[in-house]
Amino acid sequence: MKNIYKIFLFICIFAHLHIFTFAQDSSHLRISLLTCTPGEELYSTFGHSALRVIDSSSVTDVVYNYGTFNFDDDGFYLKFVQGKLMYYIAAGIFEAFIYEYQIENRGITEQVLNFSAAEKTIIQQALNNNLKEENKYYKYDFFLTIALQN
Repeated sequence: MKNIYKIFLFICIFAHLHIFTFAQDSSHLRISLLTCTPGEELYSTFGHSALRVIDSSSVTDVVYNYGTFNFDDDGFYLKFVQGKLMYYIAAGIFEAFIYEYQIENRGITEQVLNFSAAEKTIIQQALNNNLKEENKYYKYDFFLTIALQN
């Protein structure tokens, strides 16, 4: 009989903790920063970062990658150096993202970001808005950014 009480007590405590955790963050979202080690190519010399959003309610695991560009762009490296290369945000599944870095023998560190449920929802909506065709392209002057940081 004592074992039944112990099991019941354990279930009650576990259920209470689960409900408390759920009440704290009902968004079902986990947002993290992926930081990738440098690669061999010029454009990857300083590494890369992307945002990962796991949504447990829709069972999705999406990486939002702002560092995407067209390798076949005429004058690719010249445009890259001049800060005239068009970049865009792309979204893909986490497994594909990690596979690409594994075949290049590059490391990835993940840091879960501490946002409230409301903040995570707003961030996910903003990321999805940025994916729209009219919002996804931008110019980024790689070398000017580095100069400004020093």
